[in-house]
Amino acid sequence: MIRTQIYIPEIMHKQVSQLAQGQDTSMASIVRALLQSGLKNIAQVDNSGKDTLKKIANLKFTGGPADISVNHDYYLYGDEKTIEK
Repeated sequence: MIRTQIYIPEIMHKQVSQLAQGQDTSMASIVRALLQSGLKNIAQVDNSGKDTLKKIANLKFTGGPADISVNHDYYLYGDEKTIEK
């Protein structure tokens, strides 16, 4: 294990202390368990954008700029428009 120090609000310290006392264990053990649980939850979040792309693919667009396939960077990011030849 690696020793580390963190600053936490007083109320959080009291809550962890109470949990540790209630479970007859150390505060460090409680903090490790909470961190592990939080890390698992974060790892389960899908940040790939697949769900967003699926939602976009299911949209039924009508109208819009005729040059969107050529100037998508202009419409998305404000880049300069490509002049069609």
